[in-house]
Amino acid sequence: MKPAIHSSAYPAVVLFIVLIFLSCRKQDTTEDPPVTPQGPEMSGASVSGDNKLITLRFSKGIYKGGVLNQAVTADDFLVQVEGGAATADSFRVTHTAGHDSVVLRLYLKGLANGSERVTVKPNGAQAIVDNQAHPISETAQVVVQLADIGIIGSWVSTGENLSPVFQQFGFDSVYMQFRADGSYQFESFTTGGIHNYLTGTFVQTLSDTGSIRLIALSQQSPVSGTASGIFRLHDEPVARLVYEVVQTEPAVSGMTPPTPELGFGSSGLLGSDNIQVFLKDASDR
Repeated sequence: MKPAIHSSAYPAVVLFIVLIFLSCRKQDTTEDPPVTPQGPEMSGASVSGDNKLITLRFSKGIYKGGVLNQAVTADDFLVQVEGGAATADSFRVTHTAGHDSVVLRLYLKGLANGSERVTVKPNGAQAIVDNQAHPISETAQVVVQLADIGIIGSWVSTGENLSPVFQQFGFDSVYMQFRADGSYQFESFTTGGIHNYLTGTFVQTLSDTGSIRLIALSQQSPVSGTASGIFRLHDEPVARLVYEVVQTEPAVSGMTPPTPELGFGSSGLLGSDNIQVFLKDASDR
């Protein structure tokens, strides 16, 4: 038989139970520490097919730090190009305040060979913020890879760079633009004021012979036709393109497309007179 609790002990027992209850309630209602505000993050990036544009993506809309509702600018980023043959010359930034993407226009020195890694970082701890002035982490960065784009770009030939064939027909200047979407544009002017404008599509491929590459063109306007040949890129202060193609459809008697194995000047009857030299157009450097 359990001993009875004396009536004088009841107040102490009740007080003990109340204290335990209050203690439990205090523990149950303890609040978590406040969450540190999260600034914007660099969530990804992509490169255009001509290596010119890098589109940066952020986790939220961003603004320039230290000012009110201003778009970010080139001053807010650090850009570094490592590996490969091309190096960074300069860049500019296009952005709308509050948007979560930024377009960076990259200007390179030299021709990229596909081994270049571009690292983009914020230029300081307060360079980029969200709409509550929460900054991006100073250690944030994205890394993208450039590509070997070959002949893609804008090229111009004038003066002594014009092939003897072009000079014979009175050409004054020739412009060729090869786009990342596989289209091309040919534009020429003669000393007599004649303007030619041709468009079509092209395919470029590597060869097993040194640095000479293959190209096939399918002209669509103003008349249809095909041509094929070879080209070689020279990485110089102003990039140089040596180019030789022959019309294959309709075929031209005595003319055969040059091959990487036979090299430049293997176009048949024309020989080296069909070799064209272009320089990278100033607008594309």
